[in-house]
Amino acid sequence: MTKHNMMKAAHAIAREIVNEVGDYQIALSIALKEVWRQAKMYGKKRFGDVAVLTASQRLVTPKKDRNANIYGVPAWIIKKNLSQDEASAVLTRTAGISIVRETEKAQLVRFDTDFGNVEMWTPKSVLVA
Repeated sequence: MTKHNMMKAAHAIAREIVNEVGDYQIALSIALKEVWRQAKMYGKKRFGDVAVLTASQRLVTPKKDRNANIYGVPAWIIKKNLSQDEASAVLTRTAGISIVRETEKAQLVRFDTDFGNVEMWTPKSVLVA
């Protein structure tokens, strides 16, 4: 990718995100970092319209909280132990939680969602107090 193409792509991305950022210079700085990241990582030769839109969407979308939990159960263990549909239901539509069984090191947790109950074993060591 030539520097000319990189600057054109960065300006296109900056124009898309300037309203979210508030200042064009800051938006251009963020966009240049993104273009350089993609050029290094993917070896991109040029940016198309779709690449500009997806880059701008990714830059203005807030990152998910890594420490998020549902009633003390970390989101990462929910995603790891449940299917995608079950995890989505638990993470977005949980109305309550109950403990079905308990051993020395784990708990069988029942999530009451709008779509029904979902049960999952979770280690006590990862539960948030």
